[in-house]
Amino acid sequence: MVSDATDQVDQSQDEYNRNSDIRYGAHCPGVVELIFKDKKHYIALTGVIVNLSVTGCLFSNDQMPWADRDASKALESVFDVINERCRVYIPWINTNASGKIRRIGSFIIAVEFDQPLNEALVKSIASLEPNRKRRFKPRTPGKYNRVLPIKRG
Repeated sequence: MVSDATDQVDQSQDEYNRNSDIRYGAHCPGVVELIFKDKKHYIALTGVIVNLSVTGCLFSNDQMPWADRDASKALESVFDVINERCRVYIPWINTNASGKIRRIGSFIIAVEFDQPLNEALVKSIASLEPNRKRRFKPRTPGKYNRVLPIKRG
């Protein structure tokens, strides 16, 4: 009986931490830049920010380097090669935020920002309806969704 009470406290504490700020549904193009642990390579993934709050976001992309692997095996080893630090770019508003990867799935990355975003800005992004004008079409598509060397200079 004590363990049931402890499990409930742990579960409610986890829910509190996950829902400590307001999360808004969004459909906003974004880019998540991941740095490899060798610090010589990176990958900039284009996708959609599907969930946004002042403290973080949920990014979705069907071209994750590990998407075609067995999730139970591949996701355990992702952080063996990729740094848990990342950068999120939101082209619509020409802003970016550094953060820490909190959760990874076959098609998602959950990021907690280092510094909170402005709440009015978050609400504005969440209120935008997706349409063709707001899609992200990079000028140089060759530098996205594939591993590239980091240029020093």
